[in-house]
Amino acid sequence: MLTIITNTTTQESASWNIKFLTLAELENLDTKIQQTLKNIKFTGKYPQIAVLPESNTLYIGLTFEAKQKSIDPYYKINLYSLGAKIYNKIADYSFTSIVLHNHSIFAEQTPNSFGKFSKNLFDVVLGISQASWNLDTYLPEKEAKNKQISAYFDSELNNLVTDEFISNFKALNDGITLTRSLVDDIPENINPTTLPELVKKELGSNSSVEIKNIDYAKMQELGMEGITFVGRASRHNPSMVHVVIKPKGEVKNRVCLVGKGVTYDSGGLDIKVSGAMKTMKVDMGGSATMFGVIKTLSEMNLQNTEVHWISAWVENMVDGGSYKSDDVLTTYSGQTVEIWNTDAEGRLTLADALTLATLQDPDYIIDTATLTGAALRSVSEYYTAMMGNDYRLISTLERSFIEEGEPTVHTPMPEVLRSEVKGKVGQFVNTSKINPQAGHLTAGLFLSHFVDQRNFRNPKLDIKEPKAYAWAHLDIAGSVWNKKHNNLEADGATGQSVRSLAAWILDLDK
Repeated sequence: MLTIITNTTTQESASWNIKFLTLAELENLDTKIQQTLKNIKFTGKYPQIAVLPESNTLYIGLTFEAKQKSIDPYYKINLYSLGAKIYNKIADYSFTSIVLHNHSIFAEQTPNSFGKFSKNLFDVVLGISQASWNLDTYLPEKEAKNKQISAYFDSELNNLVTDEFISNFKALNDGITLTRSLVDDIPENINPTTLPELVKKELGSNSSVEIKNIDYAKMQELGMEGITFVGRASRHNPSMVHVVIKPKGEVKNRVCLVGKGVTYDSGGLDIKVSGAMKTMKVDMGGSATMFGVIKTLSEMNLQNTEVHWISAWVENMVDGGSYKSDDVLTTYSGQTVEIWNTDAEGRLTLADALTLATLQDPDYIIDTATLTGAALRSVSEYYTAMMGNDYRLISTLERSFIEEGEPTVHTPMPEVLRSEVKGKVGQFVNTSKINPQAGHLTAGLFLSHFVDQRNFRNPKLDIKEPKAYAWAHLDIAGSVWNKKHNNLEADGATGQSVRSLAAWILDLDK
């Protein structure tokens, strides 16, 4: 990981020098350096990086030239990704520090989601830091990949690294790292028993944070069969957390974040086959993403926005107590679901978590979930599939994802498909009748019934004025974990969506 050092007098002599330039600026370099760069076909185009080991120097191209006509909003310079490319270029060299040199691209101290400082410089440094992190807990020390490095800045650039820059870098870096570590770690360590303690460890000392735990017995008492049925075959009882960040001032906005937390998904009785169970530790990626967002926001002094985070953790395992296809369960909302496939379990746990989210009376509900392979097949591993029921929420979220350079595609949920999740024995079925067509859309339609209290049938909820809540659903099945198809070029957990969701909430808070 990366540590920011602003005392230039302590700069290490063996640092790699990171220098940025455009195609035009290349012509102003020393003639000998120009020739060296031309010999290795470096032209100053983005994202070219020239490595000159003899001088411990990297030259980074910044001239973006579109190779085709495109309306792709992500087809542009991505400085977070560029920071990762910088680190990856020198990762195999022995070094402990880098020095970033000034360029006009870093000049503006403009207000952004995370503060008033150079967001371009912030993104580069954050990308370098995240690329330097890998989960190496289970490797021999000589094979450890998680490198500790220091970042220095030349005298001009050093003036741009403010206290706010450093504190917010730490908050976001901590949040993304937490998400990635949870997704990459093994299910023996990350499970419904261990996660509540980890929440307490990460957030318990913060006076602005309130932690409420809902245990298995309480979930059974409340009638949360969407969670308890899925998790009852595991040796780890289901657990649930409800975290609240209280703002400093009057509450003017209330946001509820919900994350799917299936810590391991065997598929249940409809067990996964042909190697499909491998990597199912990532099925709690939605809860890990929201944990990272909450970790970041807890360190950022929210002024007027109260943020809730709700996640239920279960293992979808197999034994004599497993829930079965043909079962009908009653969710916390009182709505019933007929089970057609025990491997469509995430939407069942989310149904109960989303119902609880509505009871907080938030202005907005956002969930993240590794919900469907259909999302991956539809939008690829690079992208998150976004759905929802509120135009303003979707459009502002889209803007945050574009500004942060985290690829996301919004697909409206067609009402013509709603009947595909309607059941006969139960109100709904947990897979669609047209499966596998449009599976991410029908899964989104299924979830939409649990953010609209007008559908609820549980009289114990005692809802006086039922409301339909503004809601966005992010299917991160492909984007949360993949093989280098991400901004960090990481093989594993990406941390994608943490920056954009944190940015969106901070913008709302302003």
